[in-house]
Amino acid sequence: MTHKKQIVLIIFISTFISFLFNELRLDESLEWVAKPLKKIDNIDDLKIISSEPVIREIDLEFASQLHQNGTMFIDARDEEYLSDGFIPNAIADDNIDSLIEKVYSIVGLDNQFVVYCSDDDCGSSEELAYQLQNAGFNNILVFKGGWKSWKDAGMGIEYHE
Repeated sequence: MTHKKQIVLIIFISTFISFLFNELRLDESLEWVAKPLKKIDNIDDLKIISSEPVIREIDLEFASQLHQNGTMFIDARDEEYLSDGFIPNAIADDNIDSLIEKVYSIVGLDNQFVVYCSDDDCGSSEELAYQLQNAGFNNILVFKGGWKSWKDAGMGIEYHE
């Protein structure tokens, strides 16, 4: 057997074993393609507090309502963008361990909070939401539209030192 055939055979067998192990996992098998976040379309859906980890998507209307009700917001933007301003009372911290401690001390593991970044195309909010979910937080809302839609709508802005 030639060297190239051996490499192809090893890759094929490795891939087959990986697929097989994924399907035979005792807990849930891993998705092959990431599913989009469930979008909140009804205000009553926001009242559902899950004891299981869940990340859901909200728009500007729901973000505004949650903000008025005192829900905590987390800014996921990189530090270089934070000088543009924040959603009032939002917290931000590039150190994930420090951020986890802050979030836990403010809302605990099961209460809702909102994560946002710069705009619709920014993936930082989802990435941070998954990191926080892996840390044990259960009810995470991702504000699609983020800082740009908040600012463009003329909503309140706060500047941190």
